[in-house]
Amino acid sequence: MRKWLIEELICPQCLDSDIVLHPDIHTETEDDIIEGHLVCPQCRQVYEIHEGIAVVVPEQTLPMIRDTTGYNSFSMLSSYLWSHYSEFFNGPDATDAYQKWARAFGSQRPGWALDIGCSVGRLTFEMTKIHDRAVGLDTSISFVRAARRLAARKRLEFDLIMEGQITEQRACELDSAFDFDRTEFIVADAMALPFRSRRFATVCSVNILEKVPDPLLHLAEANRVMDEKEARFLFSDPFSWDESVNNPNLWLGGTQEGPFKGFGMDNICRLLQDPESVFSPGFTIQDKGQVLWKIRKTSNLWEHITSQFVVAERTAMG
Repeated sequence: MRKWLIEELICPQCLDSDIVLHPDIHTETEDDIIEGHLVCPQCRQVYEIHEGIAVVVPEQTLPMIRDTTGYNSFSMLSSYLWSHYSEFFNGPDATDAYQKWARAFGSQRPGWALDIGCSVGRLTFEMTKIHDRAVGLDTSISFVRAARRLAARKRLEFDLIMEGQITEQRACELDSAFDFDRTEFIVADAMALPFRSRRFATVCSVNILEKVPDPLLHLAEANRVMDEKEARFLFSDPFSWDESVNNPNLWLGGTQEGPFKGFGMDNICRLLQDPESVFSPGFTIQDKGQVLWKIRKTSNLWEHITSQFVVAERTAMG
């Protein structure tokens, strides 16, 4: 974990207090903590740093990150590395979705950026082009390890699944404009962000809302860590609600009754513009649209997905 991140991390179990974690360093380099712990001075909870990866999640999230299936599986890693970086090596089959999301960041913007649900890091790297620093987080240790490896090696090397256990190695250079030294990736929970309040100038939540147990809590946490006077928020999601992931009573769309009846994007835009909602102060909608993207599972199995997006800004008056 990069040392410049230490003073920004707070205890995810003491969010209301903004308690900054204290480092207990066992192994380090000039810039990184390789082995050690982060300790909360209030609740005494200990968070591990192992092989450079900080795991800063509340206790109830630990079973999820320890699961070796799902987003921590080898097959999922192959799929998402292709999805994020295929344009650098895969020719006409590649997806340009991440370029399109990245355009929403606009021009140079001082401050830090946060990529919630960063997967293997493409948008986090894109944000280094216009921000002072960029931090990505995910609950998948496998994804975070891969993103940190990309930042260290500054190039992509991985085994792409063709069929079953048959793989082919892929390797390529990445965008030379990525500033890998200004990125960091940690394991964290989108509903308990371990960062000081109002820390980030830009936050993005791309394709994660439907995957968290409490979508509204995720948005509230995103708002908490965004600058109170000036902030940019990129939100995108396909709104493929699933009862096995979260209770329909907590969905922010896709129902015919309740406070969030109707379509998800309509409700998100309403929340963003309502200063009495979880987004306080409110935002102004700058852009809306959709992005077509792909996940490649094998050479014969693909998912084609449409994610709606909105870009919103909170600008200081006067």
